[in-house]
Amino acid sequence: LPAIGTVAPPELTGSVLPVGSSSDSACQGSPTVDTLSPTKECVKDYIHHIKSYMRDVCCSMRGGMGMESHYVDAHLVQRKLLIKSGKNANKCLEKELVVLSDSERKKAKLDRSQLFHNSDSKPKQSVAILGKAGAGKTTFIQRLCLDWASGSLPQFQFVFLLNCKILDLTKSTYSLKGLLFDLSMSPRCEDSDSVFKHILSCPDEVLIIFDSFDHIKDFEGLLQSPAKSHTNTKYTIKQLFSGLFQKEILSGCTLLIATRPKDVLNQVLRKMDRLLELCGFSPEDIELYTSKYFGDASLQESALKQIKTDRYIFSLCSNPLLCWTTCFLLEHQESCNDLPSTLTDLYQRATSKHLQLASLENSSLCKNRKQLDIPQLCKMAWEGFKNHDTHVNPGSSTELLDCALKSGILASYKTSEGQENHFADLFTQNLLSAVHLVQSKQVNEKMVVANSVVHQKKRKVQGESQDVLQRFVTGLVFQKAPDGVSILDSSVNIKAKRKAVETHLESMKPNDLVPARLLELFHCVYKTSSAKFAKLLLKNLPDNLSFYGTQLCPSDVYVICHLLQYASTLKRTFSINLQDACISISGLKELVGLKCIKAFWAHTADTIGLWEDLHQSNDELNLKSAIEKFTLHPFKATEGYHIESLPVLVQIHREKKLPMSELVSALDKGVPALRHLQRLEFELGVQNGPELFPKLVEVLPSLRSLQHLDLEKNQIGDSGAEKLAGVLHFLECLKLLNLSQNLIGDAGVEKLAKALASVPSLQSLRYRHPRKYIYHHQVKLSLHNSTIFPDMQVFLFSFSLIRLWNDCIPYGVFEHLRLQDPRIRSL
Repeated sequence: LPAIGTVAPPELTGSVLPVGSSSDSACQGSPTVDTLSPTKECVKDYIHHIKSYMRDVCCSMRGGMGMESHYVDAHLVQRKLLIKSGKNANKCLEKELVVLSDSERKKAKLDRSQLFHNSDSKPKQSVAILGKAGAGKTTFIQRLCLDWASGSLPQFQFVFLLNCKILDLTKSTYSLKGLLFDLSMSPRCEDSDSVFKHILSCPDEVLIIFDSFDHIKDFEGLLQSPAKSHTNTKYTIKQLFSGLFQKEILSGCTLLIATRPKDVLNQVLRKMDRLLELCGFSPEDIELYTSKYFGDASLQESALKQIKTDRYIFSLCSNPLLCWTTCFLLEHQESCNDLPSTLTDLYQRATSKHLQLASLENSSLCKNRKQLDIPQLCKMAWEGFKNHDTHVNPGSSTELLDCALKSGILASYKTSEGQENHFADLFTQNLLSAVHLVQSKQVNEKMVVANSVVHQKKRKVQGESQDVLQRFVTGLVFQKAPDGVSILDSSVNIKAKRKAVETHLESMKPNDLVPARLLELFHCVYKTSSAKFAKLLLKNLPDNLSFYGTQLCPSDVYVICHLLQYASTLKRTFSINLQDACISISGLKELVGLKCIKAFWAHTADTIGLWEDLHQSNDELNLKSAIEKFTLHPFKATEGYHIESLPVLVQIHREKKLPMSELVSALDKGVPALRHLQRLEFELGVQNGPELFPKLVEVLPSLRSLQHLDLEKNQIGDSGAEKLAGVLHFLECLKLLNLSQNLIGDAGVEKLAKALASVPSLQSLRYRHPRKYIYHHQVKLSLHNSTIFPDMQVFLFSFSLIRLWNDCIPYGVFEHLRLQDPRIRSL
């Protein structure tokens, strides 16, 4: 197989994938159809026919680019879901997708040949490809289909591609046969009965792809489908998908879905055999794509220089669609003006240029751009946005539709019932929707504010589409009059709407926002291009910034760094939490290097990677700073990788050097984060706790400042208790130890009781168990919701006073305890 990758995202497909077409274009160099003996000749002919057709429609992309010459390697990364079992289990999708460190992502890369198999060659019958808007999911699928049509993927005789954008998912009018032959992009089959009968006989040789799966709106009952018949029984498409997914129909076939991660259905992902993420462009990919886009060497050099010089634009280009948009703008700009400073400006310039070129190219359709009903196009975009729909009303002006199609703002799809027009991509539709909100007289200030900036009281995490609209609206409200061509009408007065947005921004309280919304607020403030609002944001930020669990792409990092630069004028410093932020080493270097950042939390493996990068660059000053700024306090281990990388950090601390280096002067006193760690919470739960607890025990002797150790609900058992007892004497500052609900029996309790005598600093021991308790010198013991039995074992040593807070102690048991030791008394 060719290398994996994307050059253009779903939206860059020039030859859009039709449905049920009868086209049978010849293709040079068609490979011989695989031997299908004793398959009927009609089946062989159809397979040859569909491969030829796919080679024809999947080989070209938007803008006249060819798949073979412009396809650039990107990366597929293996993802997995975590079944939460700790103290604070959470069923939210964003928490279930295990967040990988930068180093782990590099290790988890997959080749396209591994798409349906893992290392043990076990077939994967259901695969999900995740990717943000513009990441290249549809183009990746096109490439996959092209590979199959060219002789790769020999395990599949048939590949059926369905586009969820153009499927009516609710009408009960389709059979399985109709789904495959009438609604997929496959060409018309002359003898569909015979071919379908053959498909039913070999389901394990069938691949069915559902692209744009996030366009399925009603997820209710998706996994409880009545679709169980292979015959002409009619179902909805949603029911048919469920029947395929649940293996009720065509059991053994392989399913592939492509969707955006923020908008995908949680329950479906849990049951997929494999989750893969399409990550977009690396810096090297951006350079390669730019060189492929511009054929002329001098243009390549000039364009690449402009892109790399502008750090914000370069960060946007990690998204393949935005990289294409930037190259298009550079190709057609009249002068060497500065590149756009915001995503809003980039997209409105590019969209305006597309319309202008379409007008010039076909004057009979669009003699003058001013004649086009742009407000009507914007209104259609907004109506579609509200309904989560990309479809354009067929009753619109023919001239408007033709020019929008010619410009690439709309894309045309063939369907079983004719032709449908859709907005080409999420960014285009959302920009036009934003123009409608900002410039329409029918939209009031309240509506603009509702769709422009973060709102304090909203708790539900919004989808990617809403995020993009929000940024566009804010950008347009504050955008200065653009030079040259623009879709904006400069005669429309938007001062009242701008004032309303300003008032709302001034009322924001960043301290109350969850990490994802705080990031959106950063973006909205950046879109204002206002130093006033940047300083206001910095003034109101909490000292401890948290982006925990919010994946930060390169443009996110740029925006955060750009706004934090204003902190120096306000004499403010911050601690920043970047745990589970999926941040790259280069992004981590940018943020940690800011003078206003006094401390940072990040994935331990990535932090070590940052130190190694700085050491290899001989940047000893920044290395020293990055080591001193790193902190682990308070340390909460909720995932396995939080613990797995700690032994390496301890090794660095003990040996005073990085893993691949000699002694490092900046480490002459070890790792400050370990020396200063005072609180550690081990919350891996019953599933991972027993397995990973020994790794924690391995590092405990190096945590000499530890005061609070919480091990509740990890089922470490007697073996874990014995391991803990062996290292407790190292914890000279330990004040609180929580051992509740860990299935520690008599043997474990005895080991711990003896070991606790070596921890004179201990003030509070929490040990909840229905039968056994440990008492220690001046230890406060909580016995809430427990019952004390007469035959329980009590270890009494070196104490001056024992207090029992428990209203469940029978009077007879209490008297029995008092007889054993008169120092025991009731409170």
